[in-house]
Amino acid sequence: MNKLLFSGVIILVTVSLLIVKFPHTLINPGELTNGHQKLNNDCLSCHSPFRGVPNTKCIACHNIDSIGLVKDSIDVQFSKSINFHKLIPKQNCVFCHSDHKGIDTTQTIVFEHTLLDKTTIQNCLSCHARQEDKLHSVLSTSCSSCHTFENWKTVSSFDHNLVNKNESQNCISCHQKPKDKLHAAINENCLTCHSITQWKPATFKHSSYFVLDQDHNTDCIVCHKNSNFDTYTCYGCHEHTPANIASEHREEGITDFNNCVRCHKSADDDNIKREGRLNKKDDD
Repeated sequence: MNKLLFSGVIILVTVSLLIVKFPHTLINPGELTNGHQKLNNDCLSCHSPFRGVPNTKCIACHNIDSIGLVKDSIDVQFSKSINFHKLIPKQNCVFCHSDHKGIDTTQTIVFEHTLLDKTTIQNCLSCHARQEDKLHSVLSTSCSSCHTFENWKTVSSFDHNLVNKNESQNCISCHQKPKDKLHAAINENCLTCHSITQWKPATFKHSSYFVLDQDHNTDCIVCHKNSNFDTYTCYGCHEHTPANIASEHREEGITDFNNCVRCHKSADDDNIKREGRLNKKDDD
């Protein structure tokens, strides 16, 4: 038994010495990056036996407070935008950074925003520049109201109430007006029919133009021929002729009677608006 234990110890010591002497041959997972080439034969400068890569090894060369601010012989990239490391001093460096990926390859960095403290994670502009496009310029809220920490381009939700009041009523400042014939004939604000919570379905108030009461419960194409909403006709149902209509209106002193719904907002004759009348006569 003692011989077996002794043989095991000898083998372990031998393997350990070989690893220390020939690390590239026995355990090296790959070439170090260009910035770490001077450490190529000094594994213990980063690794501790049976402990991996402790932060103290990294901090010995990379001062947390100056990462992103000072360019030294190891930091090949520097920018104020990455000077957030001082906010995560207790995190393990190798959680985000890895090496042994090849001399011409930059370090693989996997960063998770959840590593930041609660105050910093809500203040995106402390690290990122604000977007300067038209949409973002009218927003009055934090980035996290729409974006997630996992994927910036995927917007979790967008609430039009986040748009400042001066722009929230001006839809076409961000959206293009539809080019169909219906919208081409409408000059009102989009919010007259649509809502900022859901574009479809729209609540088109036809009664603003003409009341579709029980006497006018019909298909659109009956009044709007060929689905052309720029124009309409009342002769699709009524048995009037243009000549009879002209004669009847002129008897009342009305000469402008081409736009029926300007005066006739509904089938109720008592609510006729006499706007086109030139010589108003007193009703008996």
